[in-house]
Parts: sequence; structure tokens; C-alpha cells
Amino acid sequence: MRLGKRHFEIATKWIPSTAIYGVAAGLALIYFTDWKVVAKHIPFYGDKFKN
Repeated sequence: MRLGKRHFEIATKWIPSTAIYGVAAGLALIYFTDWKVVAKHIPFYGDKFKN
């Protein structure tokens, strides 16, 4: 099966959704693992690490 112009057009329509789900998954990973190196820079949530 060859990938043509039409397949590329369809794939580009999925890029925003894929990016949003990827960011959400990354934030969920940080939230559930409580990764302090990154989580301390998240507004409101990072205040938990001040003490």
C-alpha cells in the first residue's frame, strides 16, 4: 500500500489532537509521579514544594 497525497492530508488533520493528548499524558505522568524537578514550575501546583 502506497501513501499518497490524500493520506498525508488526513494525517495532518490528526496532528492537533495527537499533540493535545500527548501534552495531557505528559502532565498526567508528572502529576501522578510527583516529579519535583518539573512540577515545581507548574503554577499553583508548584507551591506544594515551597516548604
